Amino acid sequence: MARGLTSDVKTELATGGVTAIEPVFLFYLGFATPLYKTNCSFDLTSSVSGSSQTYTSDGFILGISTMSETTEPIKNSLKITISGVSQPIISVILNENIINDSVKIWQGFLDTSNALIADPYLLFDGTINQYSIEDDTKTALVGLELTSTWGQFEKVNGRNTSDTSQQRHFASDKGFEFSALTIRDIRWGRA
Repeated sequence: MARGLTSDVKTELATGGVTAIEPVFLFYLGFATPLYKTNCSFDLTSSVSGSSQTYTSDGFILGISTMSETTEPIKNSLKITISGVSQPIISVILNENIINDSVKIWQGFLDTSNALIADPYLLFDGTINQYSIEDDTKTALVGLELTSTWGQFEKVNGRNTSDTSQQRHFASDKGFEFSALTIRDIRWGRA
């Protein structure tokens, strides 16, 4: 499906000019209790996620890396930086398994009266690949690294080379007991 500007956006461009339209992002984070956030300075309501949702603006989203698009089905990734000051958010990230949770990002536009122009388009659809938490005495940041749905095609399925995985299959085998301590790539078989 080709993406393009909707007729409503084109009409607003024709009447107000390029400087009158303000771009905004709408974020869906598919945690156990989903979060709907926006980088806009006020809350927005939209039905892009299937039902009418309010996307809250609370300074949660601090930044988003640049996105690249290709015509080939390859793994694309980006990073969202969010505020880690909110304890409930840190609690969710630390206590739930958020890896592989769904994330969707829509690009929308505000008209001259700060209303969301119809039909924001889906800019990114993927999952959380990994996260990082950086905190000090003055601030706390959470980085979510996202991978597009094509990233799942590059995933290698199978067993992990960890002691826990080995014990599950061979309870008395101690071969991977110290595997977490080495960072070298262990080559198996003939050299």
